[in-house]
Amino acid sequence: MPRLYIQRHPASKTMNKPTAKETKTSSWEEIANEVVPAGARTGALATGANRRAGIAAPSSARIIASPPFRPGATLDETLQGRETLHARRGAHYLISRPAAAYETGYEALEERLQRVLGGAMAAAAPGATPHDLLFMDIETTGLSSSTPLFLIGTMALEAGREPQLDLFLARNLEEEAAALAAYHEKAAGKVLVTFNGKRFDWPFVEGRSRRFGLEFSEPRGHIDVLHEARRRWKPLVPNCRLQTLERYLCGRQRADDIASSRIPDTYYDWLETQNAGLLLPIVYHNAWDVLTLADLLCRLEE
Repeated sequence: MPRLYIQRHPASKTMNKPTAKETKTSSWEEIANEVVPAGARTGALATGANRRAGIAAPSSARIIASPPFRPGATLDETLQGRETLHARRGAHYLISRPAAAYETGYEALEERLQRVLGGAMAAAAPGATPHDLLFMDIETTGLSSSTPLFLIGTMALEAGREPQLDLFLARNLEEEAAALAAYHEKAAGKVLVTFNGKRFDWPFVEGRSRRFGLEFSEPRGHIDVLHEARRRWKPLVPNCRLQTLERYLCGRQRADDIASSRIPDTYYDWLETQNAGLLLPIVYHNAWDVLTLADLLCRLEE
């Protein structure tokens, strides 16, 4: 059982949760990950809302959902991961599964990535191969790197293996440094692929890593799919949020997905209760963000 550790504010002596204002304000992460409800007036969002629709919404999108939670199940039974020790930073939790465990169709990912790296992304990542790419998405407890990060989802292609998702989870706030250190070992020498990661994910990882005094290197390159999506699809879809693009271009829609604004409080609830069912929708939200990111990168060429 992971040791419970709750960070407290030195002045108030209360749990360092995001305030209601923080969690309800549209952040860069929330804008990038949420889908605008049909018929809603979205205003001038940075991701390009209120554009004329040029791609028809699929009439029957594939519905995807996280698996049901069994009350009383342990963390290992719920998330199917394992405790992993970093040589210098201690324990964290690793969830490692092939992409096909979430959805079939990713067996051809290497071939699809080869096409986009030889075409639409040739200038953004010169000389890169599919094995050089690392897809990454994070989950945090706030909107700036002054607050903890607790989950880093990645996907990479390795020789002789199908695409693999590795999710680095801090089961408590003391494990954040170990999760970050393990991520940096995975990311060394890679071309980073993110969705709004140049503005949010990478600066957040960098800030938290410096806070812990971690040694790490800058990404070899960085492809931000949000920027490419705006150039390619902004006039053709209602907005360029990740889940909107997932629905219009990938033909799938999430059922009961947890909103980004609810993730910080849900993680703190896990720290208090140790109810593994609270982490399950967060883990699947993160995994699907990473899978969709890879799919969208391929579709820039297709």
